[in-house]
Amino acid sequence: MTDYLVKQEDLDLLERTKDRCNNCQKCPLGLLRTKSVFSGGVPNKKLMLVGEAPGYWEDQKGEPFVGKAGQLLDKIFASVGFSRQNDVYICNTLKCRPPDNRNPLPEEKDACREFLDIQVGTLKPRIILLCGNIAVQSFIEGARGITKVRGQWFDGPYGAKMMPIFHPSYLLRNDSREKGSPKWLMWQDIQEIRRVYDELFKDS
Repeated sequence: MTDYLVKQEDLDLLERTKDRCNNCQKCPLGLLRTKSVFSGGVPNKKLMLVGEAPGYWEDQKGEPFVGKAGQLLDKIFASVGFSRQNDVYICNTLKCRPPDNRNPLPEEKDACREFLDIQVGTLKPRIILLCGNIAVQSFIEGARGITKVRGQWFDGPYGAKMMPIFHPSYLLRNDSREKGSPKWLMWQDIQEIRRVYDELFKDS
C-alpha cells in the first residue's frame, strides 16, 4: 500500500511558499490585488485542481473558487462524493486577480509559475484536474481549446494523470443539461474522474 500521507515538512514548505506569495511583487498584479490567492481545500497527494486566476470574490477573501463558480464546483464534486474540505487541493495558475478578470498575460503566468511548480512538486498528486483553458495551456504544450481536450487523460508531472475539465464559470453561462451540452459532458467527466480515483486508491 502506498503512503499518501502529506508530511509535515511538505506542509511547512507550502506555508513558507504561501508567505512568499503573499508578499510577491514580481509582476504588476501584486500592486493591484486585495489578497493573493494561494490555495484552498486540503493538501493531499491524491487529487489537485488547477484553475485559471482569481476573480472578485477570490481577491476579496484570499481563497480560490468562492464565488458562484466555486459554489457550482462544490456541487460538481459533491455529486460523486468529493469535498474540498476532505479530498481536493485547489490552486490557480495565477495567484492574483487580473484587472476586469481578463486572461493572464504570458509574463504574469511566468512570474507565478514558481509557486504553482512548488505546489505540484511538493504534493505530487496522482490526479490533476486542469480547470479551463489557461490551466490546460500551462501543462499541455500546444493544447487545443478546452472543448477539444476535456474528458481526456494526459500524462502529467511526477507520473500524474491529468484531465482538462470545463471551468464552472463556463458552465454557468451554458445552462442546458441536454445530452451533449457542457453540463452533461461535465457530468460524464466527473464520473470518470471518480472511477479512476477509486481504481488508483482502492488499497489506500
